[in-house]
Amino acid sequence: MKKIKFILLFTVVGFLLVSVLIFPSSCAKGVNQGLLFSSEILIPSLFPFMFLSAFIVESGLSARIGKFLNRTTKFLFNLPGSTAATILISFIGGYPTGARGVKSLLERKEITLAEANQMLCFAVGAGPAFIISVVGSGLLGSNKTGLVLFIAQVVASLTIGIALGQYKRIFSVSSKTPHRKYALKPPSVSNALVHSCIDSTYGMINMCAFVVLFSALLMIINDSGVHKWFINLLILCHVPENIAASILPILLEVTGGCSNAARLSNSAELISFALGWAGACVHFQICASLEDISFSRVKFTLYRFMNGVLSAAFTHLGLLIFPQVQSTA
Repeated sequence: MKKIKFILLFTVVGFLLVSVLIFPSSCAKGVNQGLLFSSEILIPSLFPFMFLSAFIVESGLSARIGKFLNRTTKFLFNLPGSTAATILISFIGGYPTGARGVKSLLERKEITLAEANQMLCFAVGAGPAFIISVVGSGLLGSNKTGLVLFIAQVVASLTIGIALGQYKRIFSVSSKTPHRKYALKPPSVSNALVHSCIDSTYGMINMCAFVVLFSALLMIINDSGVHKWFINLLILCHVPENIAASILPILLEVTGGCSNAARLSNSAELISFALGWAGACVHFQICASLEDISFSRVKFTLYRFMNGVLSAAFTHLGLLIFPQVQSTA
C-alpha cells in the first residue's frame, strides 16, 4: 500500500512539474487570477467572520451564550450550548469559519473530540456574501436566486446536523463527560483579541495559498487539453456537454466551478451542488486548518457530497415553490 501511494504521489508531482515547465504562462495567469480573487473577494468577505468566530470562543462569549441556548442545541443537535455561536457563524461566515470555531472550542475543552467531528459534518458552508452577492447577483444576475441557493444550503446543513444529533440520541452515542467543568478559564479581552487576530491571519494565509495553487492548476489543466479530454470522455458516457464541461471545475474549486457552470447556462441545482460540495480546494483549506485534530477526511468528504446533493434538492424545491425566481435568473 505504501509503495502504491509513493508511486501515485511521484506520478502526480512529476506531472505537475512537467506541466509548470511546459505551460509557464498558464501557470502565471492562474496565480495572478488566484491572487486577484483572494484580495478582492476572499479576504474582505471572510477575514472579519474568521476573526469573530475565533474571538467569540476565545473571549468566553460562546460559553456564556451557551447557558441560554443549551436546551436548543441539545434538542436539535445533541451538542452543548457553547457550540451555538459557532454553528450560527458557520452559516453566515464562509467555509472555514465554522471549522476554525470548532478548533477553538476543542482547544478550550468546551467540546469533546467526538463532538468536534460531529460539528465538522455540517457546520461548514459558504456565507451569504459569497452566495447571494457573487453567485446570485454576479454570476446568475438575480439576488433572489442567490437567496434561494443560500437558504437551500442552510437547510441542507441543518438537516444533516439534526439527523446526526437524533442518531446520537437514539443510539446513545453520546459523551457523558461534562463540558464546562473542564473548560479553560477565558483569557482577558486583550489577549483574546490578539490571539484571535493571529489565528485568523494564519488561517487566511492558508486559504489564499490554496486558492492560488488551485487557480494555477485549473488554468494548466484547461490549457493543456486535459480538461477537453475529460469532457469528451463524459460526453461518450451520454453526459450533456454543458454539464460535462462543469464537473471538473466544480470538483476542484468552488468559485471557478460556479463561474463555469453559470457561463455554460447550467441549472441552479448544479450550482447549488457545487456550493454544498465546496470543492477540493476548500477541503484542503479546512484540513490544513485542523491539522492538530484527529478526524476522518473520508467521512468529511462524504458529508460534503451529501450536503451538495441535499442543497441541490432543496434548491429544486425552492424553485418549484417560487418559479418566478428561476425565470428572473
